[in-house]
Amino acid sequence: MGHDHGHAHGGHSHGPTTVGRLAWSAGIFFTSFVIQGLGGLWTGSIGLVSDSLENLNDVLVNVLGILSLTLANRQEPNDRWAFGWHRLEVFNSLVGAGFLIVLGSAVGWEAIDRFRNPHPIQTGWVLAFASMGLILNILATVVLVPKDKDLLQKDANLRAAYLHAFADSLTSIALVVSMVVIRMTGWKWVDPAIALVILCVISRGVLLLLRDALGILMHQAAFDHEAAKCDLRALPGIVGVEDLRSWKICSHLTIATAHVIVEVERLEETEAFLEDIEHLLWDRYDVRHLTVHFETVSMGERHHHRFIHRHEAAGCEDPIHHGDHRHEHDHDH
Repeated sequence: MGHDHGHAHGGHSHGPTTVGRLAWSAGIFFTSFVIQGLGGLWTGSIGLVSDSLENLNDVLVNVLGILSLTLANRQEPNDRWAFGWHRLEVFNSLVGAGFLIVLGSAVGWEAIDRFRNPHPIQTGWVLAFASMGLILNILATVVLVPKDKDLLQKDANLRAAYLHAFADSLTSIALVVSMVVIRMTGWKWVDPAIALVILCVISRGVLLLLRDALGILMHQAAFDHEAAKCDLRALPGIVGVEDLRSWKICSHLTIATAHVIVEVERLEETEAFLEDIEHLLWDRYDVRHLTVHFETVSMGERHHHRFIHRHEAAGCEDPIHHGDHRHEHDHDH
């Protein structure tokens, strides 16, 4: 049988632009974290402390992105590491999420206590610190916007950092408004209330981070397989697509494999189809590494694409090449 291995367009490179922007943004956010964190402790505002934690969240997102890209690009795929170190991004995300959960829980507990035991707040100084934080957050967000706006959509690390930074700017605005309300009304409960709102924003980001990381670890499909099959079958000469599988190594490296049935008499004639398949999956589904198993129509009628998923099958009679060939997928444990 013929196996064609498409290493579409070379793979997984990241120029210095992304890393540089992430580094600048992380530095600005860390400055804001220190200023607002110390300011919150001095002024007695748990809302300011919570906003500083949101800045720390952005620092972690950016630093983890830089670390993942740097380490992944230093380790080429080899016989020991089939896809290099790209999956380090996932483990870094889990560590960062766990760290934020611990800090967020501590701040949330303190905020709830403030409802029962209000603390005096120096609203004037809180406004000053919050305003400085807002200016720094806006600056950190602007730094992440590349000259080529399309890059913001294509680069997963840059897009994630930008969305976090934009949300952080909104929470800083909410904090400034809450301090104005406290100064005008004397409602001290507004401070822990805004702290809990900011923690909800952080929690949503953490949940999304965990969802994406666990989806990668569980080999969740990277794109809509039914749509991809329809697109592939629309290409000239392709009559069927079986056993299409896709998964992500990290947030920006998608792998796919497929059995493709083509209208040819000999497998030597399949080379003409490979480039069209690679371009389609690259352009529409962001596939960076593709393995295609071509079959003629007669082979497709005889051969099954059965996924053996029975844990007890190890050491038993070969179920793939024994007896009749069928197109089916066995998912029994």
